Amino acid sequence: MSTPVSLERRLARLLMLSVASLLLVAVLATGIGIARITRDFVVARLSQDRDNLIASLQGGRSGQNPLPIIYYQVYSGYYYQIKRPGSPPLRSRSLWDARLTLPELQSGQSWLGFQPGPNDQYLLILATGVQQNGSTVRVAVAEDVSALRDTLILIYGVTLTAGVVLAVGLWLLQRRLLRTLLRPVLEADADVARLERGELAQLPQTGVPLEILPLVNQINHLLEIMGRRLKRSRRAIGDLAHALKTPLAALAQLEGEPAVRCDPQTVERLQRHVQRIGTLIDTQLHHARLAGGGAPGVRTPLREQIDDIIATLERIYRDKSVQCTVAATQGMHFPGDREDLIELLGVILDNAFKWSQGAIAINAKPGPPLRLWVADDGPGVAAEDVTRLARRGQRLDESAPGNGLGLAIASDIVEQYGGRLDFSAHGCLGGLTVCITIPREADSLLS
Repeated sequence: MSTPVSLERRLARLLMLSVASLLLVAVLATGIGIARITRDFVVARLSQDRDNLIASLQGGRSGQNPLPIIYYQVYSGYYYQIKRPGSPPLRSRSLWDARLTLPELQSGQSWLGFQPGPNDQYLLILATGVQQNGSTVRVAVAEDVSALRDTLILIYGVTLTAGVVLAVGLWLLQRRLLRTLLRPVLEADADVARLERGELAQLPQTGVPLEILPLVNQINHLLEIMGRRLKRSRRAIGDLAHALKTPLAALAQLEGEPAVRCDPQTVERLQRHVQRIGTLIDTQLHHARLAGGGAPGVRTPLREQIDDIIATLERIYRDKSVQCTVAATQGMHFPGDREDLIELLGVILDNAFKWSQGAIAINAKPGPPLRLWVADDGPGVAAEDVTRLARRGQRLDESAPGNGLGLAIASDIVEQYGGRLDFSAHGCLGGLTVCITIPREADSLLS
């Protein structure tokens, strides 16, 4: 089974990926653009100084410096170097005893690069090969761009930080927007839960966005169809079972006919088949009364029904002195039809009254899930017979009245609600303990 994917997370992931991509492009474009503009500005200035040096060489004024005085200040950050073949380089006073490392250049070739300079400076060097007297002279000018490099690093850092802050802000904003947009979906989910708890008969349609309204209408339409089908099927099964009652009664009267009474074997076979058909009809009538959780929006007060059933059974078993202890709050509800609850508790409590020797304990826990225990102080059952209790037609004691359908019907009701019926051979009072489990959320069981 595939894991459900959150629509909010998917949208947030896509939006964050888009925002992060745009911010990355913006940061890179900003940083690269500033770096390129700044470098071009420095290169333009260096080109001017280089051209002045070349002009002085071609004019025969190599011993004079046509450049600003800053080239005379030691380690000023502005340097030049002229290298003739076979001669020591002519350097600016600002270089002092340092030298620039230049590549081999042909006449007309230029080179632009970075290089460490004196006093841990970071130099941008522009070098050009110039033809003079049949040989190539390399003319180079350099400028310390350490401050520029630090400024660019700062710009990158500030831009990146601003981008991260902006990304987080956009993420929070889009998260808020997404939750606002998805709020109707969450409200619809809450309405479905209220529908299951019995607080609503249908999903509300007021205030529902147009995109979700068709889904709400389809769910309400489906609820109507399910309700009609449930009523129709229960009515049809009940009508069929009642219709069979009349011919079955007529068939049972054949036992008194003289032609039949004279044949004991025929009477026995007739009685057996009539009893079997009667049992099947009773079973179908019970099934016709089951809602089985098929009607949403229905819940029944639990404690009131328990008290009513106990009062009825006390009148039926008035020859027995049975003390019933009930631990269930007034606010608890059974998440289903009243008929199902009466059928379920009636079968289990009747069985408890039948075998009890004087004490019955009923305890309910709201959940989740809803649990209801019914214990008696009767003889209990053998451990190996526990699994047979809920089997249809199984009777552990043939001397007691009954058709063996009671606990089986109770098990059917619980199963149709997705629950479980468990038995303990010798429970807290020494006799049989029946545990009913209905897997519904706690808030669906409490008013």
